[in-house]
Amino acid sequence: MEQTNTDRHAKRKAFWQGVQRRAIISLLAFAIVGLYAVVIVKMSFFSPVSKAMADYSVTDFYYDILATGEQDTSNITCIVDMTDLPNRRALAMALEQVNDCNPRALGVDVVFEGLKEDSLGDEMIYEVAHNQPKTVFSYKLIDDSYDWVEHDYHQTRRSFFADSTITQGFTNMPRALYGGMKRRLSLGAKLDGVMVPSLIKKVADTYAGEEILPLADREIRINFKPRVYRVIPPDSIEENREYIEDHVVLFGAMREEADMHYTPEGKIAGVKLLAYAIETILKHDDVVELPLWLTCVICFFVVFVTLTITDAYDRWALKRGPLKRVLLRSVLVKGFVRFGCIAVFMYAALLLFGVYNISVNLAVALTAIAFIVSATNLHDSLKQYFENKKQEKKELKQ
Repeated sequence: MEQTNTDRHAKRKAFWQGVQRRAIISLLAFAIVGLYAVVIVKMSFFSPVSKAMADYSVTDFYYDILATGEQDTSNITCIVDMTDLPNRRALAMALEQVNDCNPRALGVDVVFEGLKEDSLGDEMIYEVAHNQPKTVFSYKLIDDSYDWVEHDYHQTRRSFFADSTITQGFTNMPRALYGGMKRRLSLGAKLDGVMVPSLIKKVADTYAGEEILPLADREIRINFKPRVYRVIPPDSIEENREYIEDHVVLFGAMREEADMHYTPEGKIAGVKLLAYAIETILKHDDVVELPLWLTCVICFFVVFVTLTITDAYDRWALKRGPLKRVLLRSVLVKGFVRFGCIAVFMYAALLLFGVYNISVNLAVALTAIAFIVSATNLHDSLKQYFENKKQEKKELKQ
């Protein structure tokens, strides 16, 4: 009985020593990743790499995988492409045709700034704007007028016909207009101390017939799960009535280089970016990003479990015959074991994102797994060093 208790105690001690060893190695792997990250950020030679890393999100990987399957066509939103319309007369006629098809909500991603020499075109635009109650017109908040202390804008750029009878919403992109991925858009912002809605919020609320999300100075995380938006040429509006009637219609330029933006889907038109954002609001499926502390816990768990599995595999391989033991414990085969662990965790994260729109950023964990061997060698070297020092002190005392 005493021998049994001693064996049990020894096994329990060995178990917890193993847990401690794997925990320390996991932390060392993250420390190595952090060291490389600091080097990349601080050294100007690596600035293109650091910029690329800043733009990357693990959701991009999920979107790429989802894009390999069949993509559904949106049954909520379509886009009328105004790129080739030559003047305001043509724009007004196209808007009137769209309105005659009875969309449930129409968003116009155009700012008709100032009067033109074509006075008839100005009059037609004015009449159309004041006779379309379900239409939301775009305007811009001037970035240079932004008060960073009060978080308040003070200037706007609006269409010449804009007044209190016109429904409007701002279409500002994130302030890094020409840099970085566009993943978010604002629901609202302060203008001269008053909270004002964005175009995506106004269009979504108009379509729903009620306020979907409360007006606030915050951004939504756009869900870019691949889908196809039907693009209607301005000369085929009536022929596409079935796709316009009772739908969200966005009126904007699909092929204007000045209004193209980089997104997880690639380089797309601003009006298509608005379409993704509006559907994100309507479907309540904005991307959920986990808090930093929870992401850190999950990443540590992923590395720790991977290390536990590889250690268990190593113990199993040691029990094989001489030749099998050499082959199974080779760097190549153990690399495949780690790769299998990575694949399982990535698949689990993909399922979580696909079903619940929860984005688990495993990038740091996957990088740490790549440094497990280095972290293990560092741990064993440090352990041997301190044991030698301890032995030397013990010998000196004797």
